[in-house]
Amino acid sequence: MNDSSNKNDTTPIKSQIYDLSHLSPQRDEVDFFELITVILNSKFKIIIVTFLFIVAGLTVAYMIPNQWTSTAIVIKPSDESIQVLDKITTDLAALDVIIDVDADYLLSTFKQNFDSRDMRAEYLVNTNYFKKLMAENPQDEVRKKYLIEKIINQDISSVSSQQDKSDDKSEYRYYKLSHKAETASDAHDLLLGYINYVKKIVDADITRKIKRTIDTAKNLSTEKYNLDLLRAKNNQEVKIERLKYAIDMANAAGIKKPIYGSGTVINDDPDFPITIGSDTLSKKLEIEKSITDPVLIDPDLLNRKLYIEKLNNLKVDNIDIVPFKYLQQPTEPTIKDATKRLLILILFTLIGFVGSVTFVLIKHFRREWEQKNQGTHIG
Repeated sequence: MNDSSNKNDTTPIKSQIYDLSHLSPQRDEVDFFELITVILNSKFKIIIVTFLFIVAGLTVAYMIPNQWTSTAIVIKPSDESIQVLDKITTDLAALDVIIDVDADYLLSTFKQNFDSRDMRAEYLVNTNYFKKLMAENPQDEVRKKYLIEKIINQDISSVSSQQDKSDDKSEYRYYKLSHKAETASDAHDLLLGYINYVKKIVDADITRKIKRTIDTAKNLSTEKYNLDLLRAKNNQEVKIERLKYAIDMANAAGIKKPIYGSGTVINDDPDFPITIGSDTLSKKLEIEKSITDPVLIDPDLLNRKLYIEKLNNLKVDNIDIVPFKYLQQPTEPTIKDATKRLLILILFTLIGFVGSVTFVLIKHFRREWEQKNQGTHIG
């Protein structure tokens, strides 16, 4: 029994470690020429798959609605176009009312309103173009919000001269405005309509600014005038009371007539001297009481009253000016936007080509791996 056991113990045990020395290290490296060969061998399959993806890309691209873009370029208005505003500002400057509105301010205000999301939405929902898009279901609030967000964020745009990469050497400030739509005429009409809409908003803003400045000047001048007029009336009342006291003092001293040439030095009130006598003081009191409007004897108050009357007589009609000058009128496009369609076609082509090549290579390496495993198993 022990002999049998010892005999078994001396039996050599076959090593479970595989000898991999026979495998060349280069076998694990990717052979570039082998890859090229594999791809060329499957070129028809790759071409067919890529072609199918190109067809799919063309189908998707042409299912997307056409896009047309109308553009316009504006700069600050010329001096001739804002003569009406210049006349108003000059007339107001003569009355010390300064209106800080010039050509640069007009263009900046126009651009600010053009970029306003609220302005874009207010204009858009009232256009025939938007109503046509909502014609199938006008009460669909979800679609309405979607269309508004899409159009005001993607279809309406403005680019300044600093942002315009196609013209980075311009020495003057301009803005390039654009609007996209499904037809060329819609794109042109929407851009022109929105520009005119914003122009009216700017005109209304300028009109309000001028009227507000005039009203502020009126209120401030009137308040100061009323305060100084009240002070003048108070001074007059005080003067009347002091005259009464002076008359009583003159009567008590028995001075009816002015005292002259007595050689006596008397310390007297320079405004209400009792030395002129109670008769003279009474006459002066009568004159003071007869003055019912202190403005008539105060040149400063009289001038300020005239100034307020001038301000009150100012009439500012609604401003109607163009806050910009066209370098390029809104165009009616003649060529459709092909950018999105081209990108879609390129994307589908790349997906088809890369996907088919990847599939061929994976299939090749999988076949090699299976053959290698079968060879190892047989060995």
